Amino acid sequence: MSANQLAEYLKATSARRKGIIKDAKFPRTAVVTQYRHAREGISKFVCSDIRDQKILVSAISSLTDKEADEDATGWTRDDARRSIEAIQTFQKSMNAMGIDKLDCKRVAGNQPPLMIQGVTISVNLDATTHRLVKANDAVGGVSFLFSKAETSGTARADRSKVAAVLALLFAQEHLGYLGVADPTICFSFDVMAGKAYPAPKTYKTLLTNMEAACEEVALRWSITAAPADYDGPPWQ
Repeated sequence: MSANQLAEYLKATSARRKGIIKDAKFPRTAVVTQYRHAREGISKFVCSDIRDQKILVSAISSLTDKEADEDATGWTRDDARRSIEAIQTFQKSMNAMGIDKLDCKRVAGNQPPLMIQGVTISVNLDATTHRLVKANDAVGGVSFLFSKAETSGTARADRSKVAAVLALLFAQEHLGYLGVADPTICFSFDVMAGKAYPAPKTYKTLLTNMEAACEEVALRWSITAAPADYDGPPWQ
């Protein structure tokens, strides 16, 4: 299950929860990641030593070429256009979001999933964060969120807070070799809304809700059947 699916599950109706489990268990072959180039460009920028704006300018230039390519598919051109918008929006709001206050580094190697009450959750941090606290190394993580589909400010905030807590859990479980996990440097950034969300001070309450949700997912998982039009690999 993805971080987004878990976040949606927490607030979903009973009927929608069944659909989320089905989507997680039987992902569509046709699903393609959007905003990949925007994510790569922004991550490269925040993890660079001097955060040269030329990195973002170069990413926009490359995407402009993709959008103008007559041989590109409609999806590729649309994704290039969306990614350009995302990078430009990030440029305008990054100082307000506090990016300049974070020491970010690229995530080394593959990112193992989190296991919450028997459910595998994919997190995929965009960078690790670091600071020195009383001579001890502290570590956290950040995730960039790009969706424009969610119109409810409350729903966007809830989803962002879940992503920030998952970043904290990832730091606790997988980044101990870099320092002690610190919730104050675990963030999700809603790029399209220009807002930053740290792991909330009440993250333990949210974690309890996440654990309860995952317990329910684990119980329903085995009895969830594939949709009639499922086009993915055979489920074992």
